[in-house]
Amino acid sequence: MTMNRRQLLGYGAALPALGLLGMPGPLRAQGRQLPFSLDFRIYGGNGPFLHGAASGIFGELGINAHMEGASGSAESIRRVATGSHMFGYADIMTLIEFTGANPNEAPKLIMPILDRSPASIMTIGGEPPTSLEDLRGKRIGVAANSAATKILPGMLRINGMSEDDIEFIAVDVRIRDTMLLQREVDGVVGFDYTSVFNFVESGIPREDVNVLYFADSGFDLPANSLIASQRMIAEEPELCAAVALAVARSWRAAVEDVEATVASTVAREPLLRHAVEVERLQYILDTHIGTDSVRENGLGYIAPERADATLTLMAEAFEMERRLELEDFFVDSFLPPQEERMILG
Repeated sequence: MTMNRRQLLGYGAALPALGLLGMPGPLRAQGRQLPFSLDFRIYGGNGPFLHGAASGIFGELGINAHMEGASGSAESIRRVATGSHMFGYADIMTLIEFTGANPNEAPKLIMPILDRSPASIMTIGGEPPTSLEDLRGKRIGVAANSAATKILPGMLRINGMSEDDIEFIAVDVRIRDTMLLQREVDGVVGFDYTSVFNFVESGIPREDVNVLYFADSGFDLPANSLIASQRMIAEEPELCAAVALAVARSWRAAVEDVEATVASTVAREPLLRHAVEVERLQYILDTHIGTDSVRENGLGYIAPERADATLTLMAEAFEMERRLELEDFFVDSFLPPQEERMILG
């Protein structure tokens, strides 16, 4: 199902009349379990969703959401695209790549959550790199087919470097961090809040982990976001609005009480270490949500000019027939009122 811009914008006008941006009336979703795909395994990084479901935040809005872990953003996006899950949480980079290849099936981003991308190159010990230039001649482990890996050549180019300046070594993501711990590579590409805390759990002091962000090297887009299928957007716009509101309130609850949020998460995954997941989630809130943009505009805002250069970079990296525009993958009509999105207090 393909929708034009006029159709998408029309939903935004209809929502206030439905009364669904505050406490909604009965939803078609009531009594129906909504499969919701997370971006990764259940852990502190997606804990606010677990807490929102467990604490009644979703239930208060008439939503019976079942949160399911995934192997990564690619799986979450595929689930929503095929209709096995109605909503999901996934990284924008991966969503843009999928949209370029599957424009008629690709889910849409309906609310950005992590405002600063956690995609980064991490090293352990030594002088912290401050630019890609500092990694010249180094061996960097990368997951072979990840979206982050595919944009690296373009990032090198806009920073005046070539692909030959850094030796990228394709590795299985399951052993990527172990390879750095064993010094088989000099650094790894990944999300900071996953790899950094893998290193911490392996006994590396957090201050010894160096992080060079893609955001400081030419990639300036938010990261993990709430997504919905094109079918949900077309057929159940009121439910999309209610889910976005529940998600905003769930992340506000995480800001207000990290301990309780992680407790709900550990209840689903008892093998998690509570203290590590508290530290992980607080790191995410401080680093990837506590930005100037979120403080000023609230959760979910993307300035159009912010995305411009990055979308050009990604079009080249993914060899797209045309460069995507923000409206090709982002529908902002379902964003809750700004006061609901001002989650930082």
